Amino acid sequence: MKKKIIAPFFIVAALMLVVSQVSFAQDMEGKIGIGARVAYVNYSDDDLGYGIDMEFDEAAMYGGNLTYFVHSYLSLELSVDYVETDVDSEVLGVSVGIGEFEQIPVLLSLRTHLSTNPKVSPYLTIGIGYYLNDFDMDDSIPAGYDIDPDDSIGYHLGAGIEYFFNEHFAFNLDLKYIWNNVDFDAKFPDGSSINDKKVDVDAFISGVGLKFYF
Repeated sequence: MKKKIIAPFFIVAALMLVVSQVSFAQDMEGKIGIGARVAYVNYSDDDLGYGIDMEFDEAAMYGGNLTYFVHSYLSLELSVDYVETDVDSEVLGVSVGIGEFEQIPVLLSLRTHLSTNPKVSPYLTIGIGYYLNDFDMDDSIPAGYDIDPDDSIGYHLGAGIEYFFNEHFAFNLDLKYIWNNVDFDAKFPDGSSINDKKVDVDAFISGVGLKFYF
């Protein structure tokens, strides 16, 4: 699944580099943008152990962001988002819902802008994030089971386009692939447990949003 996602992602990024020109027609240096974004999140799956194959459902993510143009070709973006997804466990071919995984990603991204005309600004992104993680067991799960994730640090690469309606308002299309390892603790009714089990919670994120620049 990861290869199917990563391949077209980097093809899009490469095409953006090819079609972009060197000059950036709009003078964005020093401008600040405030935006809101909604996104689609496709998580990877991983094995927690003890037959618990964690399957994260696709989910919607909502959040806000703050952008500062250090230079017309370079900007910094700080974003805070919220996503909650159902998690299933597959055992012997049978999938059972075990709870909800909640994340609040706080991401800092460095964006390199490459303009094709005054209204369109494609960019490439690299960044780091801190993830606030929580897990809520499903009410149908028998007492004695518990899953507790630690907060985590992740990294991301991305690409996107901003289309300017005018000097202040812009539409944003943003793609990211996130690498994020989360340590999970799990407890079982017989008293056994798993401590600090690393689970890949990598994700492909595609989002759209609006920004106001001043």
